[in-house]
Amino acid sequence: MKKLGTAIAAAAVVGVAVTGCSSSDSGDDSSTSSDGVVKAAIVTSGPVNDLGWNQGMVEGAEKLEAEGLLDLTVVQQDSGATSEQIAQIVTDLAEDGNQLIVGHSFNYGEPIKGIIADYPDVLFAYAGGFGDITENLADYSQPFYEGAFLSGILAGDLTESGILAGTAGFEIPVCKAQIESFADGARLTYQGEGEIQLKPAYIGGWSDAAAQTLEAVNALVDQGADQFTTCGVDAATIEGAKQRGAYVAGYAMDQTPLAPENVVSSIVWNLDEVLRAMITDVEAGDIDPAKYYEVDFAEGGVDVVINPAFADRISPEAMALFEEYRDKIKSGEYQVEYKGGE
Repeated sequence: MKKLGTAIAAAAVVGVAVTGCSSSDSGDDSSTSSDGVVKAAIVTSGPVNDLGWNQGMVEGAEKLEAEGLLDLTVVQQDSGATSEQIAQIVTDLAEDGNQLIVGHSFNYGEPIKGIIADYPDVLFAYAGGFGDITENLADYSQPFYEGAFLSGILAGDLTESGILAGTAGFEIPVCKAQIESFADGARLTYQGEGEIQLKPAYIGGWSDAAAQTLEAVNALVDQGADQFTTCGVDAATIEGAKQRGAYVAGYAMDQTPLAPENVVSSIVWNLDEVLRAMITDVEAGDIDPAKYYEVDFAEGGVDVVINPAFADRISPEAMALFEEYRDKIKSGEYQVEYKGGE
């Protein structure tokens, strides 16, 4: 993608980085690009090179761009953006003719709701993760709990203390479900004394809460936790695990490079498949009522990759169980229990 100098005026005002592709430099404000592909915009909630939540979304969109399905603009924002800033950015993206606008943060839902009525021909979406849809505002599922169950199978085999921990920005359904599934998977392979103990920590912020996350990780390790899963506060959790010699499951992308000796496995979110479903509806004009886009493990929305460095550390029995359940979840034979609440 290339830099757009003045693509979105409001974005320049609030100091965000805007990138885009192909035909946008012409200043054409039509609702489709010249070759008929869907004109789409992604608003991230952090750096597009974070090897996690934001980069995964951008790379998913870029895959579809490479297939000729999208004319893509990416607006890099941070998790500290105000509701007013997000509303203005999204408004300007709609005015610029984007047919699909994705606010890739749980926090972006409320400001987007305030403008959707003004742009009934645009499909808006945000990362609520629990089916919060209204008019032409879609939500998309985050079935990390399915991957966390598999990561937990490995964690149960590796833990020495039997104490697992989960860090998350907030106690929202998707994060709670992920943490609970991590422990459920571990219970299948844990051979130590007693039962698996689970210690969740809800930080009260996302990527802007790195210091608090590090503090929480240290406290959890001091309480005996040696295996972590993380939801939305992954970079700081992985750094904390690295500093303290604990093990951790990566989040949203393969995060092995962040800590090759500590990241056991990673939940990989294939967001191109989520976006592909949205594009299909935009092209068909099927955007109101909007949908809850659920692309789960069996449909290719999520997978788990194992750090090769742990191939010899995980017992053959645990690896066999991991593969068995991975196949069963993928085929639909086994359904991981969702424990995120309402």
